[in-house]
Amino acid sequence: MNSSDHDHELDQQLRDVAMPTDLVARLKCIPEAAEIDAALDRELSTVEVPAGLTEQLHEISASQTLVTRNVRQRSAASRQSSPLTWVAVAWTIAATVLVAFGIGLIWQIDQNTNIAKNDPVSVIPAPVSPSEKTLALEWLGPTGADIEAQAELPGVSPLAETQSFLPAITEVSLPETKVADADTPRIKSLSEELPDDLLANTFLMRWQPLGANPMIDSMHGRPQLLLPSASSVSYFPESLAYDREFLLRESSQPFASTQHPSMRSTSVSVTASEKSFENSLFSENPLSPEVLENARSEEWLAAMGKFYVPAQPNQIELRTAAGPAVFAGAGTQLLEIGIVAGSTDPADRAPVHLTVAITPPESEQHARLTWLPVKIALREMIEQLSPHDSVTLVVMSDVPYVLIDDATSEHRDEWFAALDRVKPGSPSNLAEGIRFASATALTKAGFGDIRRSLVVLSDRFPALDASTNQQLRPLIENASQQDIAFTWVQLEDENYTSLVPAPPALKGMGDWLVTNSLQKLGRILNQQIYGATTLIGTNPNVRVNWNEKSVAQYRLIGYQPVGGHFVSTSDTREFHALESGTLLFELVLPEDGPNDIATIELTWNDTKGKQHKSAQKVSRLQFAPSWQASPLSLQAAQLTQQCLALHQKSYFSRRRGNTIDELDSWTSSLNPAIRQHASYPRLEVLLPSLQD
Repeated sequence: MNSSDHDHELDQQLRDVAMPTDLVARLKCIPEAAEIDAALDRELSTVEVPAGLTEQLHEISASQTLVTRNVRQRSAASRQSSPLTWVAVAWTIAATVLVAFGIGLIWQIDQNTNIAKNDPVSVIPAPVSPSEKTLALEWLGPTGADIEAQAELPGVSPLAETQSFLPAITEVSLPETKVADADTPRIKSLSEELPDDLLANTFLMRWQPLGANPMIDSMHGRPQLLLPSASSVSYFPESLAYDREFLLRESSQPFASTQHPSMRSTSVSVTASEKSFENSLFSENPLSPEVLENARSEEWLAAMGKFYVPAQPNQIELRTAAGPAVFAGAGTQLLEIGIVAGSTDPADRAPVHLTVAITPPESEQHARLTWLPVKIALREMIEQLSPHDSVTLVVMSDVPYVLIDDATSEHRDEWFAALDRVKPGSPSNLAEGIRFASATALTKAGFGDIRRSLVVLSDRFPALDASTNQQLRPLIENASQQDIAFTWVQLEDENYTSLVPAPPALKGMGDWLVTNSLQKLGRILNQQIYGATTLIGTNPNVRVNWNEKSVAQYRLIGYQPVGGHFVSTSDTREFHALESGTLLFELVLPEDGPNDIATIELTWNDTKGKQHKSAQKVSRLQFAPSWQASPLSLQAAQLTQQCLALHQKSYFSRRRGNTIDELDSWTSSLNPAIRQHASYPRLEVLLPSLQD
């Protein structure tokens, strides 16, 4: 091994030697060599010289013998060797200085051992548990007070001016400290988004931010259930003049002639169900053959029946419209009969402030299943507010925020624009969103008989873990004690209600519902506004008495029996606030005939069982001359029915040669006023050409 390898090995061994943590601090406190020399000079200057020492030295020098020639030669030789002597003397002096330096070092260490003993680093207790351990940076060198104290000593220069050094930094454990809950900062959105309100600020300071894992995945893994309608209604006359074989073969109602006496009246039990429309459109695979198999025309028309003139409160009324049947060819007219329910809004009810909290959709497909029905329901809700009502929308994203605050019925355009801003792909924090929405609801006036309601719409309630439920429970109880009425809606197929119980934090705290139905969501929101049930009546029935001199033939669209079972339903058909049912008839009218086309009779029962009757006549004067002049409800009904007929490849659609291009052509000439309607997205989601 050569010398370089040996030095490298020695250097490596020295590097592996552990260095005491307080060595640097001790070395920094050792004075420099110049200071030690000055201290030695001061000590030597105090030594006293004995009296007569000089005379004795002179006597000694005088008593020495004379120096001979040999002595002089030896002295010369000694002078020649003087450089070596001086080298030895220099090494001796250096050794003496080092010894003195070592003595001074030991003395200084003994005098300043209290530096390490009084260092706060050495007395810090060990952390209670690893989870509470905190690492920090601590300065182990002299402090500013030490430097000032050394600078005041006489004869000692300031430490900052006499030496330069690198700071020594190490990681230490800080002592366990308790921080008051009030000192914990609130998250940014809670301090900036909420207005200055004493109740809300107190609520937020009491209940700290929630949700250890804000990125909760959506819970929409269950398959879609495409069950047929359990209470489907149908129309089939028992007259032999009615072609029942055609009905069974083609699954479409045939044309009937009014020349036969038994066919001069048509009685139909009207339904307001929208189930097959929702299954077909708000689906993972919209308009696929699987979802269209059980689609029914009357349910699609009921879903599109929002374009009628509203009925009077707590009433079910008739509405009629007529015009050319653009998809049936020349000579065929279309008669639309609407059965429209009014609102159940009490006349002198107290104002309400409604806070709606939503979780943003996870993806485009997820938005189709959950967010789209919620969006349409919220659009239609804004027009049901009275002048003193208001609504606030909270988005429960990873950092919850208020999207629009205190919107009224006059702010419908701003409300629509705010709903359009909710885009899929945003993370969510349901627990923190509930806390934030509760505080937002508390900012609204709650004096007198003003109602404050909070509706939380999400598909992620089952994702709340046990610890989060424990934190949420006292928060919700506190908000309930301050008169906040909660409604919790799990956005999921209501057929899975038994599999989705209410989380422990929500049990007994308001209403718990499981549904993603557009129709059910509308009922929930209306009930929050009205503060009353939305049911108006049951079992509406329409009887049309045709004038055989004015109508040659007619055909009912939809309401065909299911599976050939010609049995009327006995189930109760409910009509809730703002819901409707539609009857569509294709008519063949002779060129000459009386103005009176038919007389329509409506019967229905109110919630107390009392029967109501009304009647209305239809004349030729009600028929619009063109598509452009047709009422909004008739245009929407024709497009809806034809869209379903094309997808199902119905008999009359095939025979008439109807195409998608023809549907798009008539859609392009749709009345512009329909685009401003709150229910326009119902038609937009059905017709792709409207989305361009």
